[in-house]
Amino acid sequence: MKSGAFLFRNPIKKWVSESCAELAFFPKNRIVYGFLFCNFTFMKKHLFLLALLAFFTSSFAVDTLEIFALRVQFKQESPDNSLTTGTGRFDSDSDTSNANYSLDPSGHRASAAYWQKHFEFAKNYYKAVSNGNLVITARIFPSGEPYTVNHYIIDYNRTSKKKGEKTAEFDEARSRDYMNFIWDAVTEANRSNDTLDNPFKVPQPKSSNKKRAYMIIHAGASRLVDGGSMGTNNADTPGDFMDVYVVQDYWSYLDTADSERKCAKDIRGMILPGSTLDTLKTIMVTSETASQDGLNWGINGVIVNQIGRELGMPNTYDVVKGISRLGYFDLMDFAGYNAGNGFFPVLPSAWVRSYMGWAKVQTVYPPDSKSLTRNIVAAGSGEGTEIVKVPLAANEYLLIENRERSAGDSAKIAVSYVPASDVAAESDYEVVTKVYPVDSLYTAFEDSICDEKGKCVKNRKKLSGVIVDVSSFDAGLPASGIAVWKVNDWYLREALPYGVTNFWGGDTLRDHQYGLMLTEADGVLSIGKTFKNALGQDAYDYGSGADLIPHWRKGKNSPKDTVWSIKPSGYGNTKTTMGGHTGITVTAKKTKNAHMEKNANAFMGDSVFNFAASSIPVTISWASHALIPGSLFPKNVGLNASVRGAVALDYPEGMSVGAGEKLIVFGSEDGTLQAMSAFGQPLQESDTTVWTRALSLADSVDSVALYRLGSSLGKLLGVAASGDTVYSLHQNKGLAQTVLSSAIDQIQFDRKLAGIANPLVGPMVWNASVFVADNENLYRYKSTNLSKDAFALPENFEPQDMALCPDGDLANVALVGKNAELALYKAEEGRIQKLPSPKIRAKNLFDIKKQSFRIACSDFDRDGKSEMFILGSRGYAAMVRADDSASVVFAPRSFKRGNDGVVDFYDETSPIAIGDVNGDGYPEAVFLGNNLVYAVDRSGVVISGFPIRITKNTPETSFLSDPLIVDVTGDSLPEILVGTNGGVLHAFNSNGKSVTDGFPISAGNFEYGETVHPMAFFVAKTIDSVSGPQLYAFQRRFVTGYNLAKSSALAETDAKAWSVPGSGNGRTNYFDASKLPEPAEVKAVAKIEEFFVYPNPVRGGIANARFSLGMSAKSVTIEFYDISGRLVFSKKLGKANQGNNQIDQMDISHLGSDVYSVRLKVNFDSGKKKEKFYRVGVVR
Repeated sequence: MKSGAFLFRNPIKKWVSESCAELAFFPKNRIVYGFLFCNFTFMKKHLFLLALLAFFTSSFAVDTLEIFALRVQFKQESPDNSLTTGTGRFDSDSDTSNANYSLDPSGHRASAAYWQKHFEFAKNYYKAVSNGNLVITARIFPSGEPYTVNHYIIDYNRTSKKKGEKTAEFDEARSRDYMNFIWDAVTEANRSNDTLDNPFKVPQPKSSNKKRAYMIIHAGASRLVDGGSMGTNNADTPGDFMDVYVVQDYWSYLDTADSERKCAKDIRGMILPGSTLDTLKTIMVTSETASQDGLNWGINGVIVNQIGRELGMPNTYDVVKGISRLGYFDLMDFAGYNAGNGFFPVLPSAWVRSYMGWAKVQTVYPPDSKSLTRNIVAAGSGEGTEIVKVPLAANEYLLIENRERSAGDSAKIAVSYVPASDVAAESDYEVVTKVYPVDSLYTAFEDSICDEKGKCVKNRKKLSGVIVDVSSFDAGLPASGIAVWKVNDWYLREALPYGVTNFWGGDTLRDHQYGLMLTEADGVLSIGKTFKNALGQDAYDYGSGADLIPHWRKGKNSPKDTVWSIKPSGYGNTKTTMGGHTGITVTAKKTKNAHMEKNANAFMGDSVFNFAASSIPVTISWASHALIPGSLFPKNVGLNASVRGAVALDYPEGMSVGAGEKLIVFGSEDGTLQAMSAFGQPLQESDTTVWTRALSLADSVDSVALYRLGSSLGKLLGVAASGDTVYSLHQNKGLAQTVLSSAIDQIQFDRKLAGIANPLVGPMVWNASVFVADNENLYRYKSTNLSKDAFALPENFEPQDMALCPDGDLANVALVGKNAELALYKAEEGRIQKLPSPKIRAKNLFDIKKQSFRIACSDFDRDGKSEMFILGSRGYAAMVRADDSASVVFAPRSFKRGNDGVVDFYDETSPIAIGDVNGDGYPEAVFLGNNLVYAVDRSGVVISGFPIRITKNTPETSFLSDPLIVDVTGDSLPEILVGTNGGVLHAFNSNGKSVTDGFPISAGNFEYGETVHPMAFFVAKTIDSVSGPQLYAFQRRFVTGYNLAKSSALAETDAKAWSVPGSGNGRTNYFDASKLPEPAEVKAVAKIEEFFVYPNPVRGGIANARFSLGMSAKSVTIEFYDISGRLVFSKKLGKANQGNNQIDQMDISHLGSDVYSVRLKVNFDSGKKKEKFYRVGVVR
């Protein structure tokens, strides 16, 4: 196989390339109606095992598809080759004389009239599926006997390797041999100059509404059912062909050095000299029959599936593992097109029909009442709303449809067929219709009927001939009811160019990501999973009535269990791909005219019954802790969001709308500001539109209206606000002031620009002043007229962040620059003073020259004066006094941030949040690390329960946006909110535990790629009429508004909270600790409350220690003793504070592998001395 011939581009390429050894074009499993069997052994790494990784790039939506079918037979075998079915000629299968193949019978399969009957089925199928929008016509070639190629079947599909031939070479050879057959067949068809015998001489359609496709129908049986009802144990003809849809990439497998065929130029399609078709790029291929080894199997499913491929429908089963993903419920899953033993292929699923433009979708959003009901009519009926879309996240949603086995409410299925005596008749043939109760359709095609005790008799009701129509094309389903699909638009956009919707993502991502998935209502996620049958063969569940709602089931020893709903939790739920909570419940109701149907899937037995009806009322409800009721969220706003780019403002005075609400102004990466209401509604006329590629064959683009507050001024560096005014800082432009005002029922704006050549930090708003910094100055603008004062920065100081650090009423501003350099703007003196940076005492800290820095201020120790907390992008952290002394509160230490110690460095630039996390009256600094959340106290020690691991599976990194601190559970203590790049927002309580009631929230969207798109969010009370504050999350082009119903209405203004990035619209990065309750007085006791060394065991020679004291101490000493009692390491520290203390980066690399006793000796202020021991291992 040619290396990388069908591998996905990034990011999908990586996933598929990890699993290349497991790729399979055809399913590993096979369906016999109501039974499960393992399929034959497949040709792994074979060209056609990779077929689904290439897509028919010229897919189209048409009014008429004209199919030219080429009947092709092989050189006749004599004697019969036992590795293939038949001798290479039509109707030559010796098995047919002994088997009861009354449907698709042998005897006339070589005739054109026989195949016209099958295309009659396809015509009726697509007329119904497309709601009359697509017509299928067919013409069979040649006019006389079939074309004959000059090779045996086995020549095109040898079954064993040659001596010394490697597996890869064998796979390559089989791919080439199969394409040789296609080349030979087409060449034979192109020899004649007669348009009756040469399909390629017929003039091409002139109408744009008519397209032509080609299909090869070859003699012999499909390998699909080799082994019959015994499965692989009875498979005996491995030389049979599979039914393949040849796409453009396959032609490259022809041997360009083949002197016989001379196909050197046919690398992207077969060039046809003298034909009306310059190049044949795609062609459908099907066998004359699928029946084998006593099992009567239909070819209808294969034909309509192949036509679906030609029309542009993607395959929906797992193309890597070769297993079903959507089961019986979709035509483009092999289970779906083989439903009803291949005679009754089912409809395409809701998404596929909407993708083709054959079904309209009604999108619903949460109403004020938090629930709504829609009557959903049977799929394909065209009698009302067939599909309801319920957004879950920015790029994920539910599709709800009603799948009914019978038409109307008749509970009967009418099957039309041409009797076996007439299948070769070109005209005046009889079409017979038989009607079956919906639960007895299997009697139309099964050879025998068995009772409950397993006694079987010949089925005398079985049809004979070719089925040409059915009253409901969902007749082959195992049950009727409401199907709820989960759809992931991002995944589909990545996969569709390769003709797939689902595939195995390698050992890392496995099947956690998908394009389409049926939400299995019973909560037993069995579709696509492997089981074992009584013969030890692989068996699979392809779906049953238990996957639909409503249904009930009753076991022998269990009470009746009725399932009406799919809920927000459980295994079959309405969560997003990444596990984001949506609070959505989907409930189906039983109607008066409903009839009960028995499940037709042997995997579930007959213990499941469904309530079927042509129209079923479905109620979608949203929990209080879910999307904002009455809103349009999640909402596509057209442009990628910026970190810290959104603010909530009061409406301008004089407006007739917005009473009791706030409006939202938000910025994009390119610097565009837009506005919307708290419900996501526009507040002004749109001034421009952006266009995106539509995920549809019917529509090429989607339009998104922008509601801009002026054109972009360049890349956005920051946004702040005060009152009705928004300040935005733009790279290479400067500071923009946008003032909102009333236009009665809309907003209007005025904008001014204060030019700055190279702005770096800001804006920050405080007391009618706006602060911005560049490489030379800190600028203070008056908010009234943008007049400015400039204060020179220290020489070579390059600012990276700033924070308000008040000294009483004076608005001092602290700045941090490269290399953790510090400067302080003294408001009273009107100057900037460079401060000494704290000295780095510990070894092995990450190089500060490679870090960028953040800063935030608060009165951490509650002494009435501000301290600066400085944080580096790779883990540097320190705290100093915000005064001239810059005295060190805790010396620089290192946290795991921006690097996990294994992978390459990256910079975690997410800002700091400050709040009283544990309710002790003292502020803690909260920041994010490598899949970790830290909460650090005034001594620089991580508080109890922290750091928190954010996810247990794939680690979360590169947050780049703020964590927030706000009470979302109503327990009066704030939680820490963390938004991930995967579109999920987590909450953690003060004990370091994940909040699981209503969290994590589906607040963004997951997309795998090399570009990081942070989730920026804030919490504010924006709607008085809705309980609790609201959360707004911005990621990529989408915004989500969520209602935090369990929070108190004033949670975001609580003194302990940091609910908006930067501590508010002013982006001051300052937490006012004076508003906190006074800390409880703790009696000083001379004792060591806690002491431990970590990590334990110590690897790499660097150890840390943490201890907690009941009283301040004059001095502390830590000592290591080996097993013999010899002192091998000692370190004396200075003073230690009451409470938590930490010793960083102790170099014990000289110690050998052993277990050591560690003693902590403390000399308390009271004069008392205490000591405590701890045992730690060292591994060299």
